[in-house]
Amino acid sequence: MTPVLELQGLTRSYGVLTAVDQVNLTVAQGERHALIGPNGAGKSTLFATAAGTLRASAGRVLFRGHDVTSLPESERARRGMLRTYQHSSLFLGCSVLDNVALAAQRVQKVAHRFDRAARRFRHTEAEARRHLDSVGLAGRAHDTVADLSHGERRQLEVAMVLATQPALVMFDEPTAGMSAAETERFVTLMEQLPPTLTVLIVEHDLDVVFRLADRVTVLHLGKVLASGPPEAIRADEAVQRAYLGSARTEDLFTDAGGSR
Repeated sequence: MTPVLELQGLTRSYGVLTAVDQVNLTVAQGERHALIGPNGAGKSTLFATAAGTLRASAGRVLFRGHDVTSLPESERARRGMLRTYQHSSLFLGCSVLDNVALAAQRVQKVAHRFDRAARRFRHTEAEARRHLDSVGLAGRAHDTVADLSHGERRQLEVAMVLATQPALVMFDEPTAGMSAAETERFVTLMEQLPPTLTVLIVEHDLDVVFRLADRVTVLHLGKVLASGPPEAIRADEAVQRAYLGSARTEDLFTDAGGSR
């Protein structure tokens, strides 16, 4: 089966500094693939280059078998490759329902009408309510987004993502800044995503990574250090050594996902 996302020798340089160095990465249909690594490993740069936020210096990005290397992020999104950001991008002054309705409206190709709420289109509102219910925000539909907690805003983002019917979602540090309770709710939500949806996630919380991921890729100094099932990554001595500068190996790999 054709991979949903394939990076071939992807490189991103800033002058003499190579932040991402000839990375090869494959994400299969329906896979939950996590990208981890110590600070400065190049995760954010790789993520942004794969999504089209940054232009590649070399290499290729293939999405569902098509070369999208030269396409901007907006065009990749139209083709079904969506990226979330560390900081929520929401219409804070609008209702929760209208935020999701605007996302659904794009897929349904309903003309933009700024003199009326997006949810006033009957089918759009029904779709928006369905997605809000799926993320546990049905009871907050008419609240203003500004009134939501940080974790609830992340839940809303997932509803908006689902409303656009993507093939691939790239989550950038989705649990950053969350409380333990908010993180648990978000992870439970991620576990309930449709199995056909492909997910690539950059995440520092290794408990989250080892709970969610089918496959984990470790970056170090801009290169792929290891890639494989979570159990293999947890036992990899090279991966453990790469993390020694930021925390004890026992803390990172024993507490995250169980015993080694």
